[in-house]
Amino acid sequence: MDVNPNSINHAGSSPTIITFVVLVVGWGLGILSSPITDAIRRRSVKQRITRAVRTELMSLQDSFAAVVIQISHRRGVLTHSLLDALQSTLISSGQSSDTSKALKRIDELMRLDEAALAAGRGSPADGPRAFLSLKVPGVPFLESHLHRLEFYSHETQRRLLEIHAGSQIFNQHVDEALHQQMLTFDPGISEAHLASLLVNIELCYGRAAEKASELVSQIAALLQSAEMAA
Repeated sequence: MDVNPNSINHAGSSPTIITFVVLVVGWGLGILSSPITDAIRRRSVKQRITRAVRTELMSLQDSFAAVVIQISHRRGVLTHSLLDALQSTLISSGQSSDTSKALKRIDELMRLDEAALAAGRGSPADGPRAFLSLKVPGVPFLESHLHRLEFYSHETQRRLLEIHAGSQIFNQHVDEALHQQMLTFDPGISEAHLASLLVNIELCYGRAAEKASELVSQIAALLQSAEMAA
């Protein structure tokens, strides 16, 4: 019986080819495994950071909305249209009446007529020295994770940094108002100086309300983005 030498060589080379293919595939998988593992890890870390930042921003937005209501009410410029706009913005951001103090307050105020809203806290009965407490919780988690913003797109990074910077500006207005308030308790203060301080305090309140309103909108835009979606 004749045996074809070529068939013997082909049969003998098959295990060698299979071994070679296995080695190549293993080498390829080894190269790819590290990037894949790193991508999975980064995605997991980003999801955890996003959940925490989102929760913190929602709390901050709720506080800023409450500030807008409080100062607008005091200054007698609170209207149903303003309340409607705030309510719509908060709800579009994922806020609910179950957890949002601002939405609960809006629900209460919406029952009042325009005249009652316009009366505000700045009525003579309260007096000009009925000072406000405007402190907000801040963004401690975001501040401690600014070095990890690389997980996000440049647009999201920009928005987060704007909110962080805006919060600091808001706090500057609040601190200035508080400083002016403390000066009014000087027993030797003159009437003219007191009047000047009260005017400055109201100006600080106005600037704080403007910045708070701006931040409510900025946070809403960020929370509604695909990257920060729940």
